[in-house]
Amino acid sequence: MFNLRSYQTDLISRIAADFSSGIQRVCAVAPCGAGKTVVVGWMAGKTALVNKRVLFLVHRRELIDQSDRTFTAMNIRHGIISAGVPADYESSVQIGSVQTVARRLSRIPSPDFIIIDEAHHATAGTWKKIMEAFPQAMTLGVTATPARLDGKGLGDIFQSLVMGPSVDELIQWGNLSKYNYYAPPSKAKSVRIQFGDYVKSELERAVDDDALVGDIVANYQKLADGRQTVCYCVSRKHSEHTAAKFRAAGISAAHVDGETHKAERDRIISDFRRKKLRVLCNVDLLGEGFDVPGMEAVILARPTASLTLFIQQSMRPLRPDPDNPSKVAVIIDHVGNCFRHGLPNALQEWTLDSKPKKKRIREISMHQCPKCYQVWMTAQRTCPYCGYVPPVAEREVKEEAGTLAKIDSLELLEKKRKRQEVGRARSRQDLEDIALRRGYKFGWVRKMMEIKGIRQSV
Repeated sequence: MFNLRSYQTDLISRIAADFSSGIQRVCAVAPCGAGKTVVVGWMAGKTALVNKRVLFLVHRRELIDQSDRTFTAMNIRHGIISAGVPADYESSVQIGSVQTVARRLSRIPSPDFIIIDEAHHATAGTWKKIMEAFPQAMTLGVTATPARLDGKGLGDIFQSLVMGPSVDELIQWGNLSKYNYYAPPSKAKSVRIQFGDYVKSELERAVDDDALVGDIVANYQKLADGRQTVCYCVSRKHSEHTAAKFRAAGISAAHVDGETHKAERDRIISDFRRKKLRVLCNVDLLGEGFDVPGMEAVILARPTASLTLFIQQSMRPLRPDPDNPSKVAVIIDHVGNCFRHGLPNALQEWTLDSKPKKKRIREISMHQCPKCYQVWMTAQRTCPYCGYVPPVAEREVKEEAGTLAKIDSLELLEKKRKRQEVGRARSRQDLEDIALRRGYKFGWVRKMMEIKGIRQSV
């Protein structure tokens, strides 16, 4: 078997401790690129050695192929339960498509251990049907984002949450690549939110070439020229049009989505892996589990109100490339997703709470100095870097088309952390503690008590 990294060994030990304490359903969290499939493979192999049966559930054909390759490399004998694939139910370890498994429940030997890949999907009816069919099985969910696309927790499925390393730790240890993030100091058009993300029919109307800040092809040539890049688009029409623009500029590019014929989709993705294509445009397809170490950049041309979707898409190019040890990934955000969610390495306070407070999606105010081009996050108009004071008459001038700024994380993350800290405050004492640490006046405490509906203590 593979040699596990120290953080993978630690994660497995803590998962095992939860199972040993009597917990039946555990959710393990580790960032994209942390090697969750290797962790799963190691646990599946060890379980099979003690004559127990394992069922590893995935929800897309591409993930079956990828898991099959990893398990084979780890010398784990396994069967595959998927349409069009001969069944081998004798194997103690099975990798199964959730849709096919749900149709074959009466034929599948009862597993002792169920592992759910991309566990933020586990609340869907098909997944629940499988778990209810095998109620005695221990269940492990693995995910980078333990929340549904609408932001709700997974507490109705899992009983405990085991946290792996942070993105910053993985970058520091060399297990993820460093990255540069470029985004426009602008806001997206107003679009309604439904089921945790923007309504696609409205999003397609709102996001056209004029709505995106900066020309996609020109900024690719400027910021990521020649790099293997995945571009996330709003719709098939948008994706096909974007791929055509790249080809018109002499850059090899193709479009793929969930409705692309399987053989054609496999061919296109294979061409991208072999670097016959430089840019691969898609619609919500090449996110979860899409593993291409040679991928160096991502273009976000699709606004999303979902933190889960943002993390899954933006972190795709951060996997280290053995052929390029000095790799620095590039994230080009034409739609300002980072202003809604922070940067990909922002610390998240995940919870299994199934009924969190409703969160209002807000955009973070952003300023860019027209003189030194530095970016800052406070409301002040005077540039804190060079001291430039913009004339009052220029306050209403829109940002120049095509301007993208490199985004640094510290100020963005600190502002988000402070906002979350106030949001968690539940009493006057909580607010007074915050005010004392930040040097706020007492009037701030009174105002926040009114806003949050906290009653004065008698």
